[in-house]
Formats: sequence, structure tokens, C-alpha cells
Amino acid sequence: MSGSTAHRSNAASQAAANRAEWRTPVVHLLHEGLPQPSAIPSSGAASGQSFSDQPAEDAARWMADPLPPEVLCGLPGWGDDLAAPSCFAPTRLGGVPMLATLPGGAASPEPSAPSPASASGPVAPPVIVCGPCTSSLDVAHALAAAGALPEWGTVLAVSQRAGRGQLRRPWESPPGNIYAALRLPAAGVFATETAAIALGCLFAEAFNALGVPVRLKWPNDLLLGDAKVGGMLIEEKRGVVLAGIGINVVSAPPPQALRQGWAVPAASLAGLGISATPLTLWRHLVEDSRFCYEAQVLRAGGADFVSCAEKHLAWVGRGVVVHGGEVGDCPGRILGLEPQGGLRIVISGREHILRSGSITPIPS
Repeated sequence: MSGSTAHRSNAASQAAANRAEWRTPVVHLLHEGLPQPSAIPSSGAASGQSFSDQPAEDAARWMADPLPPEVLCGLPGWGDDLAAPSCFAPTRLGGVPMLATLPGGAASPEPSAPSPASASGPVAPPVIVCGPCTSSLDVAHALAAAGALPEWGTVLAVSQRAGRGQLRRPWESPPGNIYAALRLPAAGVFATETAAIALGCLFAEAFNALGVPVRLKWPNDLLLGDAKVGGMLIEEKRGVVLAGIGINVVSAPPPQALRQGWAVPAASLAGLGISATPLTLWRHLVEDSRFCYEAQVLRAGGADFVSCAEKHLAWVGRGVVVHGGEVGDCPGRILGLEPQGGLRIVISGREHILRSGSITPIPS
């Protein structure tokens, strides 16, 4: 066995060993909510009343509404994901009060402990569930600033009031889908211009590992067939790198909510015959993405996320229409990706590299 082959084998074995040691992430519930920095919660909302009964004027006070366990377990999909509310126990992350459950649904015997996951052995980053919020990205930035969201930790919102997609476009966010923010390492590939492509590679790999043949619509959408089932964006503030990720689990935006001529049709996993629940699906995707990331960066010669992403790239060799970007609105044919993640496309017999814009397929 050559030295480089041995190195790759050892790296893959180490990544697999790391994955085997990861403990199932503890679910933390932001049950008291998260007020806006300048807001003083009303006594009714702070007492833990159901967000469905919360006055409209109170909603503006909260970055994330209070979310009692019994309300969470009554939402679509969440009752299947979580054990009885009595399995939650008080804890704190970074000084932020939360409820937490141990893997398997056992409550912590020591509510005053820093975290129920503080037993011996490696601790997986937490999954923090919050009530209706402005955006899971807003909540994640606030929790990261409080020291409550480590790298690969995530925020999973039951719904959003002001979710933001590509180019900050509004994003409808009804309950039942995944509206998540994932904290990424602020170095390596996620500090480069290939960050978005690397993220797409990781989640495409994770979906395919679950038997769901997701492909990438350049630069940051997830497709099943020619329908969009998810989208991603990366946002950096004060040295914290977050990925905002939305996945249509049970519902999708109607056609009239999409940009006519610019957007592909949207679909939900449920509508395509794939049964999933938000928390279970999300935990699998994050675990597999982290495993893929660590396996890539441990390989000899560094990670090649662009080549990995190109394997999942949609519409290669197929005619598409380019909207916006550097070339205007015109037809072309996709060739693949260039090393920095730009889209290689032939337009009028000449190859171009797209770094912005949107594409839609020409019906075959």
C-alpha cells in the first residue's frame, strides 16, 4: 500500500471512528422564548401561554416566542419526534435557560447540571428548538453571542415570521417543515468562495445517504426531479458563520408565490411520497453532513467539495435558461463546475463561467 493510499485509508478510518463516538445530540427547547433585545415581554406571553393565543402586539416583542413542551408535541410531526413532555428537564446553555431531554427520552436526574449531555464521552452539538420566530438565523446569531451555540450546533424553528431566502427574498414558513440554522466552522472551506457549493455537497450527500436522490440546482437549491424541495444560504456576522437551511417536509409554496419565469416549481417531500418528520430528518442530515465534512478535510491533499458537488449537479448537458447574472437572459447548456464553484455553461457556442444569476431548465 502506498503512503498516500495509507493516509487516505487512515483518515477515513479516523472519520468513521469519530462518527461512531458522537453521541446523539440532546434536544434543547427554548421554552421561555427569546425576547427582542429592546423588548420587555408581557406577563401573558412570559407565563408560557400557547403562541396561538398570543396577542398580535406581543409577537413583535419576541425574536422567538415561548414554546411549552406540550404545545411543541402537538404540532405536525413533532409529536412523533419527541417523547412525552415530562421527559424534558431544566438546564442552561451559555446561561440561557432551556429544557432538555436525553437520548431515548430519559429526563436528566440533575436539573441543575450545565447540560444533560455532560456525561462521560464525546458530546454532540445541541439541537435547539424554538417557537415561532423572526428567523432561525436571528435566533442562532443571538444564541451564538451568548455562548450557547457551538460549531455544528443548530437552531430548528417550528415556523418563521420573517424568514429570508436568496437575495433576502421573503420566505413563507408554516409549521411542519424544517427552518434551521447550522453553525459552521469559520475557517477552511467555509471561509472561501466555495462555501455555498461545499454546503450543497454536504447536504446532497446526506440526502442521498438516506436514499433520497436530491440534486443541486446551482448555486444553492435542493431538487427532487425538477422540483425544489429546499434552499440554503450562508451568512456571516462578527466571525460567526451560519447556514440557513429550509426543507419542504409537508408543504411547499404555491406557484403564485414564486418568481414567474425565474423559479422552478416547489414541492414537498410528503407530496413526492417521502415520509419524514422535522426533528428526525434534521438530525440525520446534520450528522451525515458533519461526517462527510470531517471525512473530506482529513483526506490527503485537502477536501475537494467542488468535485463532490458536481456529482450531484442538476441538468448537466441539458438546455437551460440563464436569468440575470453577467450574461443576461439567454439559453445555454450546463457543462459542470469550475474549481471555485462557478457554473460552466455554453452560451452561443462559447463557454462562460457564471458566479451569479439563476437558471431554469428548458422543457425536454
